[in-house]
Amino acid sequence: MATSATRRIWLRRVVTWGITVALLAWVFHTVPLAHTWAAIQDAGPATVAGLGLVYFLYSFAADVIATWATFGWFCTRLSLRDVFGIRGATYLLAMVNYNLGQGGIVYFVGKKRGVGIARATGTVLLTMGVMFVALLLLAAAGSWLGDPNEPRLRLMRWISAGGLAAFVVYLGVIVARPSFLARRAIFQPLFDAGIVGHAKAWLVRFPHVAGHVVFQWALLKLFGVHIPFLAAATLLPVTFVISWIPITVQGLGTSQVAAVQLFSRYGTGASLDERNAQVLAFSLVLSALFMVYSLIVGLLFLRTEIARDTVHASGASGTADQDSDA
Repeated sequence: MATSATRRIWLRRVVTWGITVALLAWVFHTVPLAHTWAAIQDAGPATVAGLGLVYFLYSFAADVIATWATFGWFCTRLSLRDVFGIRGATYLLAMVNYNLGQGGIVYFVGKKRGVGIARATGTVLLTMGVMFVALLLLAAAGSWLGDPNEPRLRLMRWISAGGLAAFVVYLGVIVARPSFLARRAIFQPLFDAGIVGHAKAWLVRFPHVAGHVVFQWALLKLFGVHIPFLAAATLLPVTFVISWIPITVQGLGTSQVAAVQLFSRYGTGASLDERNAQVLAFSLVLSALFMVYSLIVGLLFLRTEIARDTVHASGASGTADQDSDA
């Protein structure tokens, strides 16, 4: 049974890497490498790396503050210093596997603080849910305030409207508190939060999500992609959601394909190849910078005891996942 579970895990990894390589190969076959390298050079590597560092540090701090507040309200109180250590470690773990990174938080809080795995998992679901709603609201605002003749914005109006309508239904369930859901430990943080609690969790998470839009819009401009801010606020959340789909390694391939398709029309290059290269250069460099900065921060925080405990907890998470598969 354990051997069968191990085979499935390795099969998923092989498929994930296969899709990643295939998508990147298609992108580099479509966009000339020479143009992409030229776009990187034209953007100014030092300026891009500097802005990328500011972006990463802002994102890290905003994520920590939102996580600290949400867990304190609906799960268990943690010191801000401890949350920095936990998130620092999970940034490193997430480079291996996004679920492993989330598992580190769940197992550390659930086991070490004694609140239970289910309640810790439910709190993580709450944080992920309000982040998705923040993306939907940004996309909705941008689609309605942007160019009414832009077909992509018209499509996003329908998509965001559908997503927000589903969220309203979800809030109706939270208010109704059906017993067959409310009594399950994994959903208790959601029902305990209620409407007001969801609003609080959204408010503390929104600066994190909005920061991604603002900084990536600024980075796009450095690469010569002059997209209006409202269009960026609409289309960038689409690339975020696509890159989160766990079919490739760290969103590589999917994020590059999505970015080229959505943003190349805003490039300033003389030809389509040059405009595609500007967008591809932006996406590749951004992915590379965040990997490097995540690795550095993760290794730095591994010097703290709480970060080491989080890594050990995530190891237990991986073992438990294999056992459950078996």
